[in-house]
Amino acid sequence: MSKPAGRAVIFDMDGVLIDSEPLYTEMNKELFAELGINMDPSEYHQFVGMSSPLMWTMIRDNYSLQPSVVELMNMEKARIHKLLSSDRISSPIGGVENLLDALKDIGIIMSVASSSARKNVETVLKKLDLEKYFAGIVCGEDIENGKPAPDIFLKASELMSTQPVNCVVIEDSYNGLCGAKAAGMRCIGYAGDPSSKQDLTGADMIVKSFQKVDIDKMIRFILSEN
Repeated sequence: MSKPAGRAVIFDMDGVLIDSEPLYTEMNKELFAELGINMDPSEYHQFVGMSSPLMWTMIRDNYSLQPSVVELMNMEKARIHKLLSSDRISSPIGGVENLLDALKDIGIIMSVASSSARKNVETVLKKLDLEKYFAGIVCGEDIENGKPAPDIFLKASELMSTQPVNCVVIEDSYNGLCGAKAAGMRCIGYAGDPSSKQDLTGADMIVKSFQKVDIDKMIRFILSEN
């Protein structure tokens, strides 16, 4: 199977490469309790995949919190790093390595575009031996406007020397999906978490697993003409 010139795939990390979103929900509930926040689950879902500065700006304003946005971000960042460094994240999402291997075998260039801090992304990729698949990483601190803005995906496209129209993004969140579409890229929505409340109906394709039948469909889509 030949690769069309310039084709590339951009992966989100949380919820696509690793099953971290349920752990983040649990972690943030504890942090919110410390801050005196009683947040409804439906409100929390809107923040999934969103950049940390935007999320904490909105939460700080909504709940009139005293700490600065930077202080709130640092509270969360420290907890996330501790979580990702622990044995609670010990393997990638089932089947995703098969997809990575298949894309690598046909010469598709790949990168990671994650709202997470760079040290957290690098910790995960190194721990799970996933570094070898990716040509580069773009993180929240690398761009001015995080998801749902398109900046992070456009930066990843630039990093891979690939036109946005030739990029396919794999995302599990509504905010990530919006950012990918705003960047002029096609998007595969990964709906593998049955408890997720993310609206992925705007994706060009939705898959619920990384089983072989889904991987075959994804590769055909990635290689297809726009």
